[in-house]
Amino acid sequence: MSCAGELLYPLPTVDELEEYYDESYAAGMYSDFAAAQTMKRMTAQSRLSELSQYVPSASGGRWLDVGCADGTFVAVAKENGADAQGVELSETAVELARTAGLNVHCGTVDTLPDDACFDTITAFDVIEHVLDPRNFIHDLRMRVRDGGHIVLTLPDLNSMARRLMGSRWYFYIPEEHLHYFNRQNLSLLLQEEGFTVKAACRTYKPLTFDYSLVQFAEYNPMIHRVLSTIGNLMPSRLRSKVIPLPIGEMMLIGQYNAT
Repeated sequence: MSCAGELLYPLPTVDELEEYYDESYAAGMYSDFAAAQTMKRMTAQSRLSELSQYVPSASGGRWLDVGCADGTFVAVAKENGADAQGVELSETAVELARTAGLNVHCGTVDTLPDDACFDTITAFDVIEHVLDPRNFIHDLRMRVRDGGHIVLTLPDLNSMARRLMGSRWYFYIPEEHLHYFNRQNLSLLLQEEGFTVKAACRTYKPLTFDYSLVQFAEYNPMIHRVLSTIGNLMPSRLRSKVIPLPIGEMMLIGQYNAT
């Protein structure tokens, strides 16, 4: 049984992915994303609050954030008492994180030191990007301590947004999203790799209308045109109001027990 509901074919190579993300952070769509610090911090704080009801070490412990970009979640986790570090493929993003004084490694989970072990590993919007999702979950299991947790967020193939939008779903991004999942097949993958699924639920992302426009300009020009027209009629205070939106993403939390 395939662990992914849908996947991109043919898959890119690791070198092609590294080159793509480095160029994107330096000059492409992620340069806009990296500049939106207020939105990123609010998302990080929201994620931490969501998972705190399932993860006892949410206010402490040793943490790893995989695909940490410029380290915003690492910084927020540290502010909340965690011994947090990150790992990121893009050298450009890693330099941004290190400039901010954060402990961020350049590479992937399997390139971390052999003795690296964590109470909690987060991977927000990552697994859909990796070449081999099963190996990715295996690598996470090798880095989490007995009784520890992994936390994944990603697009939900069975979300209402995907069903309504069909092939125009804004998470269909062939340059980046290589695999697509729903709660059922990703839960099965976690279980097959030795995790007990503690939560498989919808997750929300804090967004403003204006910031959403920036994202749709890159991912879905048709929706961007419609929203731009609506935005012209909205007062500025509404355009800048932060609202937690269900945009078609899910969160899965798995606990590893060696015995």
